[in-house]
Amino acid sequence: MSDDVLRVADLRAALALALDAFEAEVGPEVPLDHDHYWHLPVDASFDLSREPQEHTVGQIIDDLHEAQGLAADGDAFPAWHALNHAIGLLRVLEHAARR
Repeated sequence: MSDDVLRVADLRAALALALDAFEAEVGPEVPLDHDHYWHLPVDASFDLSREPQEHTVGQIIDDLHEAQGLAADGDAFPAWHALNHAIGLLRVLEHAARR
């Protein structure tokens, strides 16, 4: 383990810059041409001593509805759940930006 520390403020700033760049390059809306994607359980993604034995399927429309609900409610508790759905949506943006 290193002494490096992830500062949430740095990540927030980096994500804001990335989202601004995405919007400038691609636009403010992304058509959802895909709905399902492979999802690796978070614990398995950090265990490089063995190849992951399981994966699940995430659903973009579910991630979208969850994100819309969080935004409407102004509540993202528990954080792990909100982050899980944000990751799926960020992958959609990455996919769109690479086209």
